[in-house]
Amino acid sequence: MKIISWIFSTLIILSVFIAAGCFKEEVYNGTDVKLRFSTDTLTFDTVFTTVGSATKIFKIYNDKEKTISISSIKIENNKYNQFRLNIDGLSTNEAKDVEIGPNDSIYIFAEAKINPDAPLSISPFIIEDHLVFNTNGNEQKVLLEAWGQNANYITGKGKGKHFLTTCDMGEMVWGDPKPYVIYGSLHIDSCTLKLPAGTKVYIHGGIAKTEDGYFYYDGNLYFHKNARLLTEGTVENPVIIQTDRLEEKYQDINALWYGIIFRPESQGSHIVNTTIQNATIGIYLDSMAEVSLESTKFWHIGAVGIYSNHAILNAKNCLIADIGGYNVVADYGGKINMTNCTIYNDNKDDALVLKNYKCLDVDCENIDIYPLEANFQNCIIYGTNEDELLLSNADKSNNEIFKYRFDNCLISVLDVLKNDQYPNFFDHTENSINGAGDENLFLDVKEYDYRPDTMAIVIDRGKYISNLTKDIDGLPRDANPDIGCYEFQK
Repeated sequence: MKIISWIFSTLIILSVFIAAGCFKEEVYNGTDVKLRFSTDTLTFDTVFTTVGSATKIFKIYNDKEKTISISSIKIENNKYNQFRLNIDGLSTNEAKDVEIGPNDSIYIFAEAKINPDAPLSISPFIIEDHLVFNTNGNEQKVLLEAWGQNANYITGKGKGKHFLTTCDMGEMVWGDPKPYVIYGSLHIDSCTLKLPAGTKVYIHGGIAKTEDGYFYYDGNLYFHKNARLLTEGTVENPVIIQTDRLEEKYQDINALWYGIIFRPESQGSHIVNTTIQNATIGIYLDSMAEVSLESTKFWHIGAVGIYSNHAILNAKNCLIADIGGYNVVADYGGKINMTNCTIYNDNKDDALVLKNYKCLDVDCENIDIYPLEANFQNCIIYGTNEDELLLSNADKSNNEIFKYRFDNCLISVLDVLKNDQYPNFFDHTENSINGAGDENLFLDVKEYDYRPDTMAIVIDRGKYISNLTKDIDGLPRDANPDIGCYEFQK
């Protein structure tokens, strides 16, 4: 009887242990659950010169007192098949129902395998993707970023991050035949950046978000007060500054990066035989900055080709076309001189804006005025609107604070000439032509060919300028030059 009692007791104890071993930890199902990661970005920062791979490790934490179940972990796109995962010991690029115990964590290993010689269509300069985590209906992401091509990666790593470089008032030359890639925002201070002929600068932009949750366009080049840019392009080997997406379909897409910004009082920048494209703003000149442009193209730009805010701009033989907004803006006064430039607009905004004030409040009831001095010679200001010129003088009774001159120019104006605007506009011109309604000016704007058509009214209508004997393509101008940056070759 004692033996039976002992066996029975033992069976009860065993059943208790078995039941405890089979007990499943309660899973937290609240929608407020948030995973915590050891990093928000995995950067594979090796610049590969041969086929190679790099592995990064990070941890996922469960800070709850209960088990959580991650519905899915996966790579968002993996378009280029460059990333591979190992999730808590399991080699897979997608896992479901991954549990993490209370106050516990798991590891994820991520590998990037790069072939720097692969075509850009499958291995661009910067490869971005995300690890996506879905937990109780909440989606969280970790950024994956890797370098895909052998290049000079200037800024280091980080969308939406800012990097500062300096050379102690000396000169920094980007003369390597390999391209230079900027990821994020590069600030240059106390330094002259020189770009020799043939230099290619590719900027990786896109949408980024501030810590406050505001979205903005990323991808910038900033030149501060004691910094300047010198480009030394030639007709045969221009300097190129554009998006890092080089596939054919991206070449005429705008707003893929933000732009080049010259901060207040940045002086002495000289941009020659350079193409700036695919930006949101081509160049932005802040208060009292000064830049000279020569034989430079601004096209495929999203918002403004050239924005001069209370600054000094000198330009000759330049093309500003295929712009999503205004082509050239001289805002809050300053000085602007343009010679033999072609400014072509094909949207509802104006090709050229001249303004001598800024608003100090939302309703613009209070303003601050600064004198404007603008001179245009042998320039085309033209587009699909009958008016391509916006003049805005805060005090029309004072012409000394709003000086403009258009000599030997073609300008599209209509409403500007009305009595309540600037009826005496052509008193500020000499040998200029009203181009409103002329549809036979360029060879083929659909193909971005802004050379004069054979019957264009601008042929032989310019003024001879002794130090400007070649056009933007390096072709000779004759004794009766054409208006615009291109000379018709007879």
